[in-house]
Amino acid sequence: MGYEQISAEQFSQAEGVGDWRVLGEHAYAVFRTGSFVKGLELVNAIGELAEAANHHPDLKLGYPSLAVHLTTHDTGSLTTADLDLAQRISAAARDLGVGGDPEAVRAWE
Repeated sequence: MGYEQISAEQFSQAEGVGDWRVLGEHAYAVFRTGSFVKGLELVNAIGELAEAANHHPDLKLGYPSLAVHLTTHDTGSLTTADLDLAQRISAAARDLGVGGDPEAVRAWE
């Protein structure tokens, strides 16, 4: 186990996670892709990041947005693995010109 549990406050105060909101023990983000094609590009980028980290988020691709849900299933909580991947996902979104919409975050349904 190469990660440590962190609190919602620790997650939220970290750099590079302004796109994200913590609800319970889970982190969520909504990225406004603007098109399905751009959403697929972001999904593919997230897939590469997730495989490299061996840490896999849940994704909901729609038009015109992509919702992302992170938690560490082994611990049932947020961990440094979630924080690291959230930072990398937000950076990948910025690289693709995709903005986050933290006000659109809702609990995973």
